[in-house]
Amino acid sequence: MEIKYFACASGPKSRNDLDELRAERYGRGKGLKARGRAGRAAKKTKELKDELDFADWYGEFEGDLQDANSEHKLFQHTLDSYLTTCNSLISTTDSTLNLLTELEKSFQTVYSQTSSFQETCSSLLTHQNHIKSLLDSISTNLHPFTELDPITRALSRPGSDFVKTPSFREMLVRLDKCLAWMNDPAHRSFHDVENYAPRFRQNMTRALTLIRNYFVTSVREVANEVMGRIKERQMNDTTQSALLYAKFRVNAPLLRELVGEIEKRCDHEEYISLLNECYSAFASVRQKLIIPIIQKKMNELAAVGASTNKDLVKFSRNGINFVRSICMDEFELFYAFFSGERSDSEVYNFLETLCEPLYDHLRPRIIHELQLVKLCELCTLLQMRYMRDPEDLEVDPYDRTQLDFGQLIQTTIQDTQNRIVFRAQTVIRDEIEGFVPKPEDLDYPTKNQLEKRAPENGEVPGTPLPGAPTIIDHDDNPSGNGFDTEAVFKGWYPTLRKCIWLLSRIYRLVNSTVFDDLAHNIVHVTTVSLLKAHQQIASKKTPADGHLFLIKHLIILKEQIVAFDIEFVRPDVNIDFSALTGTFWELREKGIFSSEGIIKLVKGAAMPKVVENMLDAKVELDARLRFVINEFTQHFASRMTSGIVGPSNRLAAASATDPAKVVRIAVEREVVVLRAKLEEYLADGRTRETLVSAVQEHVIQAYESYYEEIFLGGNKVPPRSPGGTVWDVEMFVGWSNDIFAVGHGFLAYDGDGAESEDTSPGMSRTGSLYM
Repeated sequence: MEIKYFACASGPKSRNDLDELRAERYGRGKGLKARGRAGRAAKKTKELKDELDFADWYGEFEGDLQDANSEHKLFQHTLDSYLTTCNSLISTTDSTLNLLTELEKSFQTVYSQTSSFQETCSSLLTHQNHIKSLLDSISTNLHPFTELDPITRALSRPGSDFVKTPSFREMLVRLDKCLAWMNDPAHRSFHDVENYAPRFRQNMTRALTLIRNYFVTSVREVANEVMGRIKERQMNDTTQSALLYAKFRVNAPLLRELVGEIEKRCDHEEYISLLNECYSAFASVRQKLIIPIIQKKMNELAAVGASTNKDLVKFSRNGINFVRSICMDEFELFYAFFSGERSDSEVYNFLETLCEPLYDHLRPRIIHELQLVKLCELCTLLQMRYMRDPEDLEVDPYDRTQLDFGQLIQTTIQDTQNRIVFRAQTVIRDEIEGFVPKPEDLDYPTKNQLEKRAPENGEVPGTPLPGAPTIIDHDDNPSGNGFDTEAVFKGWYPTLRKCIWLLSRIYRLVNSTVFDDLAHNIVHVTTVSLLKAHQQIASKKTPADGHLFLIKHLIILKEQIVAFDIEFVRPDVNIDFSALTGTFWELREKGIFSSEGIIKLVKGAAMPKVVENMLDAKVELDARLRFVINEFTQHFASRMTSGIVGPSNRLAAASATDPAKVVRIAVEREVVVLRAKLEEYLADGRTRETLVSAVQEHVIQAYESYYEEIFLGGNKVPPRSPGGTVWDVEMFVGWSNDIFAVGHGFLAYDGDGAESEDTSPGMSRTGSLYM
């Protein structure tokens, strides 16, 4: 608003004067409204003309100021109310803070008091637990001491049936706990432990003794009742079996449970003795009942009129079957009373006593049995029928529920095997080593001719083919259940027949080491007897007959022993002190400190020698065979080449028109003899051709030596008749191949079994088959 001031001639007027002027101008009652409208209309620049205008303007300005002041006053009033509220809040907050401070102080006081109370309670609780643990420890440690008197009172007057009550078994458990506590090393420091422990041990012994007494009394009462009924009247097998076994099985579960209490505590020597007394009482009672029955049966089998009296095998079979059935029943009954691990050994000790009547009858019969066949049959029966097969997967060797009857007859098997070995040695000594041949035994090659005619008469052929060993499983008595070895081995020398028969008999019946030793001895003695027969035949007939006889039988022997798996014999090592003795004598004469004596000691002359004395039948047999083959081939070769052996003979042959003629004539003559002899002794064509080849080889070597020495050695060749020709080695070999005809027309077998005709003339250069 823009105000323009004006000059006023008159002086200032009062408010009342102004009000009057307004009333005159605007009328009464309308001055304010008019002024208001005028004020609002005077928003724009207004020119003040008089005092009234000024007064209006001033009133209007003053009204505006009042309006503006009212808003400020309202805001001021609001601020004042806010200030009042804030002051009130501050005052309230201060009072609250003061209250919280007081509460905090109170809480700290309570916290400190509570912590102190908690510590006090914890200390008291810890002390209480300590006291409680001490109380429990005292109660626990005192409990074993308090158990002694009640247990002692219970055992002082037990009663006859005390062991059958549950309280008795509970008492045993308490005794076990008390003994375990007393024997604990951690409790050795307790007072009077060394006095209480023996007393608990004594009570345990008394308790287990009650079990022993009850067991012994029970089995004896049953045994006396059974024996009384048996004496009263004659009984059949069913009634007797019911008395002997069913009667004992009535109380067996209770007695087994009671004895089990002793078996569980066999960690002390006294308890073991109590258990052994139970075993002894049971065995004694059963022996009194069973052994008379077994003895009666053995006497019946051994009676003079019985069919089993003179037959060892039949007597053994019937007797062992009877005893075995009883042992199986006793084995089951034994385990109805006992169950501990110690029972495994005790049951077989008990059953061995039941088998003593059988041993008493069998052992003399085995010792006095002279027939090796019967002994072998008995051993086979025992091994095959009563011994467990270790290779049988269905049989568990550790199964306690099955009776191993082989353990009970092990002594009988050993006696039989020892007797077999003794009788075999007797056969070796009397029938092989001491064999005296009859003239017909040495009648070769006549026996070979009879052998060849045997198939035509329906008899069994003699010499088997190589590689076809024969094992005899039956007796050689034609009247028995076997067959006649004379027919099977027709043409064999008697000692060879006995050798194979003996090996077949004892094979797998004795220990493998014993069999190997016996087999080597048998083969060695048989080889020696064949050598003696060879010498006699060679002296009576011809050396070729002796050689072929020995070759034939050694080949048969070599082929037959393959089936017996004879192992190599370990050498016997001996120490030879002969060199040591000689050295000491020399040192005594020359002085031990002489230079020669010291050198002798350094060289080891004073050390004993280790000597190996080894006898291997296979090696010996091979050596003998090689030697006799070499002798045989050398014999025929020398007969064929005698005209070119020796300086005079060689010069005479070389001076002839045909230097090889004398050899060719001899070869052509002797080859026929050689093949005829081989046909008489050897049935195998391969063996014959091999020997012919070996003879040819020696002949060729002799001619080659003769040719090289006379015609290639630089010596002066003697004059020969005109028109002659000198054969070199190649020409002689070609001619000899045609004459010896090794392999011609002979069907040899190749490796695949197919037949092929061997026409190779160079077969003779390959060497001997038996080297």
